[in-house]
Amino acid sequence: MVSPLLILLAAAQLLLPVEGFYFFLSKDVPRCFIEDVPHDMLVMGNYKVPRDAKDVVVFIVTEPAQGDRKHDINGEELMIHHANGADGKFAFTAHVDGEHLICAYINETHPMYRAQNFKVELSFDVGEHATNYDDMAKSEHLSAIELEVRKLVDLVRDIRSQQQYLREREVSFRDVSDSTNSSVLYWSLLQFVVLIASGVWQVYQLKTIFNSKKWD
Repeated sequence: MVSPLLILLAAAQLLLPVEGFYFFLSKDVPRCFIEDVPHDMLVMGNYKVPRDAKDVVVFIVTEPAQGDRKHDINGEELMIHHANGADGKFAFTAHVDGEHLICAYINETHPMYRAQNFKVELSFDVGEHATNYDDMAKSEHLSAIELEVRKLVDLVRDIRSQQQYLREREVSFRDVSDSTNSSVLYWSLLQFVVLIASGVWQVYQLKTIFNSKKWD
């Protein structure tokens, strides 16, 4: 059984901010990324695109498949965001546990599109890292100490959510492992029975042959 401390450390690791990366986007090859997050978790994408990519580059988030929590390109669309400038953000809150698919496309029908490729820089923030605490402090008139307490409360809540999610995944993996082990055991027993039956049949055939030759 996995130690609660290991689960907590793993959950904290998942909540660390992700370093940015870049890719080239063409009309024929969309770029997709997976964020495996529990429900009610906030995910924010930060992007940079060329100025002529405004409204041409589109980000679409789809929910995971029902049941297995795996990403599904044909899943229900959770969010559609058109790049609204050279620098921008989009955010979504997961409604279900699992692998959320985030894809970048080119809107070929846009009148400004000239069949060019675009360089896109993208990074993701998950959980409390995706929250704009500066705006929160201004809107709610929080002091510096109150703001730090709010950050700590949000961090603990996110870690608990991730911890619960990891526990559920552990149970799911254990069920799959137990099912696989049972299948292997039954297959081994079947092979053993077939082997014994084959041996008995061969002994019977040999005995029949020897008896027939003896009487000859």
